[in-house]
Amino acid sequence: MTKPVRCCLSAMLLGTCLLMTACATVDTSDIEVVGKTSPDAHFGSYRTYAWLKTAQIVNDPLGQWEPPGFDADAAVKGFIDRELGRRGLAAAGGSPDLLVTFVAGIEMTAFQVREGKGSPLPSLQTIPKGALVVVLVDSTSKQPVWVGVAGADIKRQLEPDAVRKRLDYAVTEMFRNLPVR
Repeated sequence: MTKPVRCCLSAMLLGTCLLMTACATVDTSDIEVVGKTSPDAHFGSYRTYAWLKTAQIVNDPLGQWEPPGFDADAAVKGFIDRELGRRGLAAAGGSPDLLVTFVAGIEMTAFQVREGKGSPLPSLQTIPKGALVVVLVDSTSKQPVWVGVAGADIKRQLEPDAVRKRLDYAVTEMFRNLPVR
């Protein structure tokens, strides 16, 4: 093999490795998502939405699941804004058609039975759990017209980018069945 061919192959191999590293995905296999639409919803008539001030994620003062410097509330809100926009809904200040809120709950001391390593008996282990609930409410009737729920194991001490990707995945999957205007 000639030197230019070897250099070219080496460059292609290096480029492929860098591309594979850059595209490395975050594990989302533990995230379970459901979205349900009310049979009374009229998504063809909804054009605008506004946020309720109650939208929030529980406080995590010890930083056990939310990395320092990462604003999960802002990330979730941004992902929801994006998904609503993709479905033809625009943010409005005055009289919106829909009201949007979300809440997340974290249980850092949840227990789960797991098969024991090297033991024939299962053991009880602490497996932190989390849930994100998003609700769209018809602003006229004040009734929920769509609810999305995501549940997952909480991965401790992940990098902010990994937490962002997991939240993005959960919100994207949650909104997958939201009717498009």
